[in-house]
Amino acid sequence: MSTSPTRPGSPVRPGADVPTAAGPVSDGGDDRRALVLSLVTLLLIVGASAGFLRAQALKLEPSPFSRPRVERLFSPVSASRSKASATLAFTVRSPVRVKAEIVDGASRPVRELALDARWPRGRRTLQWDGRDERGRVVPDGDYQLQLTLLDRQRVIVVPTPVGIDTRPPRATVLGVSLRSLELTGSSRQSPHPLAVRYRASEPARAYLLVDGRGATRRPPAPAGIVTIEWEGTERGRPVDPGAYVLAVLLRDQAGNLGRPSEGVRVRVVAPRHGSR
Repeated sequence: MSTSPTRPGSPVRPGADVPTAAGPVSDGGDDRRALVLSLVTLLLIVGASAGFLRAQALKLEPSPFSRPRVERLFSPVSASRSKASATLAFTVRSPVRVKAEIVDGASRPVRELALDARWPRGRRTLQWDGRDERGRVVPDGDYQLQLTLLDRQRVIVVPTPVGIDTRPPRATVLGVSLRSLELTGSSRQSPHPLAVRYRASEPARAYLLVDGRGATRRPPAPAGIVTIEWEGTERGRPVDPGAYVLAVLLRDQAGNLGRPSEGVRVRVVAPRHGSR
């Protein structure tokens, strides 16, 4: 059976294949979706670029604070008032509206020192007693001062940490160079001081106790084996001949005062007849 060609103007039979020069016809939905995706991508790129440029501008913007000075190490439980709190000082270059707080090593707020404060130009000093918002002593470790500029949405963290140390130092007496100290001359002082060797658990200043009373001290020394000398005096005055118990007491850099070490017994001998 032959099929006659379709004449111009004749109706197309249902189901007939009609070739087209342009291929399949689209309804435009795919084009609209592609346009929306392109616009969204463009907006994300513009937003990210603006945020990046803003962050870079903030980095380049000079800090309104200068010359920071913080307490490097202190102990909230120290008996020394000067070591029981930390001083945090800095210079305000231009008037600011700020929130100041102490944060821990994970940048978590620990204590608020100022809220919505308006600081004029000049030197500013803050104090921190080493306690959190509930008044509890915070754990030993490093903390930092964080300043939030409320008008500029900018956060500045002082890089120098504030260290808290509440552990007292320990001293262990290892021995003495002499068991008997002879006083000579009219001043009744020994020309050959007695040396007490001790081990310090951490860098600290040492105090030599004579029968439980402070007799002399030495400058701060590093941890390890150290010596402190005794010339047979107590607070600059010679002691009387007799037996004495010497012990060492340490105060560390944070201000913690340790317990006296175990004592060692020595004798002080009166000047021999004719000695100078």
